[in-house]
Amino acid sequence: MGRIERAPDWILKYKERLDKGTIALEDILDAENKMREKPIKVSSVTRAINAMGYPITGLRRGQEAEAGVKEKKKESVKTAKGPDWLQKYRERIEKGTITVEDILEEENRIRKTPIKLITVTRAINTMGYSIAGLRRGKKAESAKEREEQRGPDWLQKYREGIEKGTITVEDILEAESRIREKPIKMTTMARAINTMGYSIAGLRRGKKAEPVKEREEQRGPDWLQKYRERIEKGTITVEDILEAENRIRKVPIKLATVTRAINTMGYPITGLRREKKEEVKKEVKPKKAVSAVEAVDYSSSIGKISKATEKRFLAIKKSWEKDLDKPLHNDYFVNILLALAKLVEHGKTLTFASAKIK
Repeated sequence: MGRIERAPDWILKYKERLDKGTIALEDILDAENKMREKPIKVSSVTRAINAMGYPITGLRRGQEAEAGVKEKKKESVKTAKGPDWLQKYRERIEKGTITVEDILEEENRIRKTPIKLITVTRAINTMGYSIAGLRRGKKAESAKEREEQRGPDWLQKYREGIEKGTITVEDILEAESRIREKPIKMTTMARAINTMGYSIAGLRRGKKAEPVKEREEQRGPDWLQKYRERIEKGTITVEDILEAENRIRKVPIKLATVTRAINTMGYPITGLRREKKEEVKKEVKPKKAVSAVEAVDYSSSIGKISKATEKRFLAIKKSWEKDLDKPLHNDYFVNILLALAKLVEHGKTLTFASAKIK
């Protein structure tokens, strides 16, 4: 497994005892393996404790537990994250009472050869802290805030640009590669941005980032969105989408991939297959039954519908599909609703076939 950058949730319940030094690494291992189906190894516990910022020195059975976190950090500088020369600033970094510039000035007063700001930045990153709140005029982020924020620490300084769509993946990649000894890859960037809750689809050069609300409302994969309007109107088939995509893709996709993608959008593929499309047209045309989500007239008594009505319609249809365990075409479901409304109008209702007639 790779290095853990943030402490996993399961280790947080031992935080108080780790602070007091009243629990050993082996105690945590035993406690976890009693409640897990698949046992974890001592190395997993070690990495998790290190990710919290504690060294394991003094946390092994047979060793005397140290009084508190500060004492442990002072006595085990070599095992702590970050270079040795930075450890004397650790406490102030955690409290947010020192800035990157302060450290740079203090170090350059005692060094023969001055260091650069980028050296301090990289050193703090290896400690596991983001420099976003450690610049002059900014307050360092608390440990709780860092736990609540999504995405790795090093990505947080780009959060505002990502949310506003004023920065691209390529911009971040170039900026990070300038301050890192070892450049990162595009795949690393993509995963980091995804953990933040954003898709990189709108964060590439030449494309505008999608707001969070839009992404939450937009169902289905990004590549399918360009067909959304025609899917809703029923003017494109599954096979049309398959052919269009395979003309522009290096690796062809299968019909099942398109089908699943359309289903995630919330639409059944009934009526979107070539062999069924003509049947649907013939059935719909005489009755003037048009899909409810097209926001057009069904008959003289139904005008254009609002987004709220459309959302409610799809929600009701989805619940019916779940109960019936089969997809329902929009036009067909409109007919069902109209038939029920007609029954209610005449004071009648539907009953189960097994119900006794009085």
